Amino acid sequence: MTPTTTAEKPENFGIYCMSMSRWDAIMTKNLFEYCTYVVREEQAEKYRAAGVEDLLIIPAGAVHDFMTTFYWIIENTPEDVICIVDDDVKVMCYRNDKRYPIVDSDGNPDVETATMECERIGQLLSDLGLGLAFDNPNYASYIYDREFGFKGMPGHIRWVNKAGFKAKLNEEDPATSDIDMAMQELLLNRIILLPKYYCTTALMDTNAGSAEARREHIDMTIAMHNKWGVYYEYDYRKNIARIGVKR
Repeated sequence: MTPTTTAEKPENFGIYCMSMSRWDAIMTKNLFEYCTYVVREEQAEKYRAAGVEDLLIIPAGAVHDFMTTFYWIIENTPEDVICIVDDDVKVMCYRNDKRYPIVDSDGNPDVETATMECERIGQLLSDLGLGLAFDNPNYASYIYDREFGFKGMPGHIRWVNKAGFKAKLNEEDPATSDIDMAMQELLLNRIILLPKYYCTTALMDTNAGSAEARREHIDMTIAMHNKWGVYYEYDYRKNIARIGVKR
């Protein structure tokens, strides 16, 4: 995979944004030189009307939640390595002593640099023969202690090297989540790639505080404990999950 510094997309690398019901708040596509939105068939025309030209349309009934959509993208895209970004990312950042938004001198997104970094991480994932990379959900500066980590919690942007990716979707498993996917990769590939120098600033989920969302969250946490035992930790007081795998 050869990185590019133009708007031409590499043949075997793609950037995808999985989106649902947010055609009135398009953000992510403005951060990269190229970005294909993955949307459900019944909402495709609304995204087109909002100015999104590059669409990958999911047939009606093919997916029903985040993880089925994630795996559908893996199985229905032609590239060897893909980057899947959330649809509420406001800006891409570099991070070391503090966060540095990747913008130009006028404060607009530096799409060339942000795209180049996505391609670089995708290339590293491919070169190492690993299956999964992602940023950390916490964009605070104190998270940075090295350029790359090798375990962690998934954030807002993820890379998948299809040749090395070993995690499987099991819709009957109550632990099914992006965290469970990361645990599977740690079990089968021993490490994931966690770029700590490159991160996102994204909006918060406005439904996170609802009683229904809280109950689902607790149920998933219990299922993760039952499946992974001491290798998955959750601090209910601080609302923080940790992967207890030594690396």
